[in-house]
Amino acid sequence: CPRLLDWEWSRAMDGANLDLLHLSAVREMANIGLGHATTALANVTGRPFNMDVPNVETVAIENVPLMVGDPETTTVGIWLPFEGEAVGHTCFLLPWESAQALWTMLLGFAPESPSDIDELAAMLEVGNIIAGSFLNAISDMTGLRMLATPPRVSVDMAYSIAAQVVTEAEMEDVVALAMETRIHSIDDSSINGFFLCIPTRSGLNLLFNRLGISEAA
Repeated sequence: CPRLLDWEWSRAMDGANLDLLHLSAVREMANIGLGHATTALANVTGRPFNMDVPNVETVAIENVPLMVGDPETTTVGIWLPFEGEAVGHTCFLLPWESAQALWTMLLGFAPESPSDIDELAAMLEVGNIIAGSFLNAISDMTGLRMLATPPRVSVDMAYSIAAQVVTEAEMEDVVALAMETRIHSIDDSSINGFFLCIPTRSGLNLLFNRLGISEAA
């Protein structure tokens, strides 16, 4: 399956202002949070999974739409805001082929094309599982209350979905935490995706403080 990301990761660092210590903390949160999400997904499907997180970086919010590679790639996007002591947005982006693989894992079949989709309840459930488990893991790490709100799902060109998320998130001072993900099942099927956690800058600094790290610049 082709990579969802096809760009230079270093470009995303412009404007993020996180040093190596803060980036290390972000990577640790990403691995723990997405690890919990993968376990929750395995429990729901009854199938074991392994997960790789090849890249974790901070991204200037205006660069998020650039991360999806070919802007016309058909993509399934599941996103939801989160509330509590730290607030922001999460988004899980799946290129169409990976979304089909996930549908097959969940339901035993997959639509052949976006025009064949009758309902998106399965993907909404995936959004609840991944984002909710991720936020719960970060909440357990930091002691902060972080609550997922009901997810939304869209099937559109990759750039269009990313732009929608940015439009909502840009209303506040935020930093996007970008996590490339690869989920592997025991039958060698693979789901390549991309997870975004977009907290407000003040919320991110609160997370750092709870981990015993000074605020980011």
